[in-house]
Amino acid sequence: MFELKPIVKALMLAGGGAAAGTLILTGAANAQQQTQEPRKLERVEITGSAIPRVEAETALPVQIITREEIARSGAVNTEQLLQSLPAVSTMGAITTSLGAGLSIYGQATVSLRGLQDNRTLVLVNGRRLAAFAGADGTAININNIPLAAIDRIEVLKDGASAIYGSDAVAGVVNFILSRNYSGVEASVTAGRPTRSGGGDSYKASVVGGFGNLQRDRFNVTLSVSAEKERQLFSKDRDFARTGNVEPYIFAGATGQGNIEGAIDPNAREPSGLLGLRQPGFGTSPGRGYGNPLAASGNCGAVNMYREIFDTDRGFPFCSFDSPAFLALTPDRDVIGLTANGTFALTEKTELFGDLLYSSNRVVQRIQPSPLRRSFMVTDERFRTEDAVPALLIRPTNPNYQIAADYLNSIGEGALVGQTLAFTARVFDFGLRTSDDKSTQTRIVGGLRGDIASQQYEVAYSHNENKLEGSVTDGYFSQFEFARVVNAPNSDYNPWSLSQSPATTAALAAAKYAGPTLNAKSKSDVVDGKLTGDLFNLPAGVSQYAAGAQFRKERLTLNPSEALLSGDIAGLGGATLPVDRDRKVSAVFGELALPIIKTLDGTVAARYDDYDDAGNRATYKGSLRWQPTSTVLVRGSVGTGFRAPTLLDLWQPQTLGTSAQFRDPLTGQSNLQVNELSGGNPNLKPEKSRQKSLGLIVQPVKEFSFGADFFWIKIKDIITSPSTQEVVSGFRAGNPVYADKVILSPSGDIDQTIAILVNTGDADVQGVDVQANYGQTFGFGRIDASLFGTYMSKFDQTSPGGVVSHKVGTIVDANGAPVLGADTGGVVLRWKHVLSGTWSRGGWAVTLTQNYYRGYEAGWRQFDDERNFIPSWSIYDAQVAYTGIKNTKLALGVKNLLDKNPPGVFTPVSNQFQAGYDVTLYDPRARFVYLTATYKFF
Repeated sequence: MFELKPIVKALMLAGGGAAAGTLILTGAANAQQQTQEPRKLERVEITGSAIPRVEAETALPVQIITREEIARSGAVNTEQLLQSLPAVSTMGAITTSLGAGLSIYGQATVSLRGLQDNRTLVLVNGRRLAAFAGADGTAININNIPLAAIDRIEVLKDGASAIYGSDAVAGVVNFILSRNYSGVEASVTAGRPTRSGGGDSYKASVVGGFGNLQRDRFNVTLSVSAEKERQLFSKDRDFARTGNVEPYIFAGATGQGNIEGAIDPNAREPSGLLGLRQPGFGTSPGRGYGNPLAASGNCGAVNMYREIFDTDRGFPFCSFDSPAFLALTPDRDVIGLTANGTFALTEKTELFGDLLYSSNRVVQRIQPSPLRRSFMVTDERFRTEDAVPALLIRPTNPNYQIAADYLNSIGEGALVGQTLAFTARVFDFGLRTSDDKSTQTRIVGGLRGDIASQQYEVAYSHNENKLEGSVTDGYFSQFEFARVVNAPNSDYNPWSLSQSPATTAALAAAKYAGPTLNAKSKSDVVDGKLTGDLFNLPAGVSQYAAGAQFRKERLTLNPSEALLSGDIAGLGGATLPVDRDRKVSAVFGELALPIIKTLDGTVAARYDDYDDAGNRATYKGSLRWQPTSTVLVRGSVGTGFRAPTLLDLWQPQTLGTSAQFRDPLTGQSNLQVNELSGGNPNLKPEKSRQKSLGLIVQPVKEFSFGADFFWIKIKDIITSPSTQEVVSGFRAGNPVYADKVILSPSGDIDQTIAILVNTGDADVQGVDVQANYGQTFGFGRIDASLFGTYMSKFDQTSPGGVVSHKVGTIVDANGAPVLGADTGGVVLRWKHVLSGTWSRGGWAVTLTQNYYRGYEAGWRQFDDERNFIPSWSIYDAQVAYTGIKNTKLALGVKNLLDKNPPGVFTPVSNQFQAGYDVTLYDPRARFVYLTATYKFF
């Protein structure tokens, strides 16, 4: 056995917080969980293998975050806990904070290696959950797993499709909930930022268990938990209150009263749409005719600012500073219930089951909605009711003279007398407020036992995720708003926030408050397996596992009438219904082979058959070599796959709003146009190959070191090109994008096309490292640990054949976002957690450093210079006391030094927050929390 010394157990329990965790590498697994007292070794099942074995025998790179470490982390939710892990990347994940720019319905996900959340498999107690109903049909909303209900988390940092099937390309995150517990324990945590404005957090939980399997032949464990977080607004943080901090200007959102150009409301576009744009019409505000308020220096009268860049024609216009009007963190409430039971029916047969129920409610408030022609043409009501999809000011409007005087002053008098289209930022209905509730239900029941000296397990599980989306304030019907503004007798004034009483009353009828999306994701699974000894080898007995699985998945999306038509401003265009299901069958086998005394191996294979996406066979092989008691070497090779999801295949193609982009031809930034996107029934599964090589050494009993190199290659990636890639490729003359961009009559980008396809590949390389130290002195015990991930390569090929070098940057050499950056996140070159703990008697004091290496974050708009975010560290601390019987008290501080984020972040995505990277920095800043735990018996 690989005999790491008792140092490791102490490190696991005392040294590193949740982020540091405990990295189990091959035979080090048992040593890292041993107590300092001898104990009987039991066979258990570790994530990534179906063969129960003594922990010391495992050959898997698994990081375990214990319940103690979760408590020590001070994390306010499951999302924040996982984001701190070095192997977890913000690239490809969804954070709750992205709800300030995207319709994510309160979802949060996890992405290992930056390979996206749909290539990281999330399990609960070793089995799948139903996917989040409002997403792409694969990713799990990790905030639906209550933090207080988690006993430990096992993170397998290696591909595992040969065991689990689809999605386990980057690795597996397995949440183990409380079970086999005896007694009752209650815990309460309250936390608050030291800066004012909100961001408070509260948690409470009760875990209780009764029965003893050996004595009573049963155990039932229950947990109930509640979490609450309060919103925090941008106005309450100096670093985030504005997007206009020279030279990092990026707050160029659609403003109020910018003149787009002339439009004939009685003539039709070639497409048949009513309202013919006249020559010179500007697709975006930056290509229009400016704004009378900008010319007079009065943009502030409508909550705008004078844009530092003029239009392409050289005219001044007003822009909107979105970051000044939004919540950085949402209101969030979670209720969780878990139950786990085991009943011994006979000496060799057990009945088992578990239940998970959680309700996750998120209320998000963001800036008022914009309106301009390019947003309104996606609204089907304008087509069905034959109305002009633009905001118009006619010569008959008493406020038209403001436009006439301005146009004459800038030499555009030829437009005077024509009907004009303008842009708006609609403050009439307040801040956009969404209220989304997601519920997760999972019920498992089964039998396990011994038969003919073999072990068996059969189970059935039913999984559901339900989403109830709604909006309560700030949203309105584009059609009804335009009906009032565009009426022949309208007196609407685009250059004022105050309207006449009659217009104000008429506009009030356009407000919308009601449902957006009701959705349900279901999964029913029947699985079974046999395990046991197989045959003798010189070094021991070989073991096997063999099993089969049948799974039925169904996804139902029911958009409200308002969302179906795309008529509600700010919801991203029309969403069409989906109701699809599929069946998946699989068989797998695994074999553990003790080859010689110092060398053992494992091989595994699996075959999956999808009734809508074909089939895929995968394999994995690993070797573990222990030449001495202090050195261990291991390696593995394998294949994996990701099947297209139901939405990947069947999501209807619709016209919505693109991500923000920069037009290389004109130099204009922060542009948004219409974009056609959707699914593709001809998609096939992605394919991957993985390799790893690890080394662990313990030269002395007080110190150990490990390194784990990994290589991952993915082919036939299911993706749609980013808006920026489409536009840049089109302007560069790349034939791949020749039919992916539609121009307006004046040559502006009018629409982009981004349908899902199998194209491109990715090559990912790096190394995970760990170091542990522990020693007892006269003044107490010192434990220290370092866990880090170094990414040496992440190259991804786009549909057009362009390679994105994604490590340490979110932009390419031309300043355009690399693949995946348009929805946020970065693949950091280096990320680590360094932690030290002093303990004596009932006291334990822990200090943790969270380090992030700097990266390139986009070109500065003000002076067109490259923008580099420097490296930075955040320090957390906790003091815990257990000197009172059955009681634990802990006082902790996150961001101990109250550091602001480094520099000013310039986004290249739909992020509307300013001044920081929303995926890496917590805007609460310094956060103090107090936890009290009491065990009744």
